[in-house]
Amino acid sequence: MSMETLIINKRRELPKTKRLIWDVATILLWLGFIYLWRPVLHVFYRIITSEVPAEEIADWIFENIHSVTFEHAIVVLIATPVILFILSRLNRHQAPSEHLIYHSSDYSNYFNLDNAQLQQCANSQLVTVYFDEHGHIISLDDKI
Repeated sequence: MSMETLIINKRRELPKTKRLIWDVATILLWLGFIYLWRPVLHVFYRIITSEVPAEEIADWIFENIHSVTFEHAIVVLIATPVILFILSRLNRHQAPSEHLIYHSSDYSNYFNLDNAQLQQCANSQLVTVYFDEHGHIISLDDKI
């Protein structure tokens, strides 16, 4: 068993079309997020580049910033969970590595550790890992 078999990169194992679809969806979501901030950034830019007194700037801000309408808020409130539900239900590709399930004995054999000690450390909240000069794990300690 080589070290690379213990690290799973799911994204690399997806088909190229699925990776492209998720990349495009991510870019579109980021563009939508930036679009939502456009009015604030516009006002901020106008404030920075303006050379008028503070009272006039305050009046201009109150005239140009509009709150989100109730209808827009309801649409966003309903559309967001619907879109997330649809994305979660899409037919997912099962990566070839998903059928591999490693047990603690596999890890203990690979790293030359005691299986009982590895099990005990896996269930603790704080583990100290000791390495040798080559970076290999030599022991584990689950005590503070």
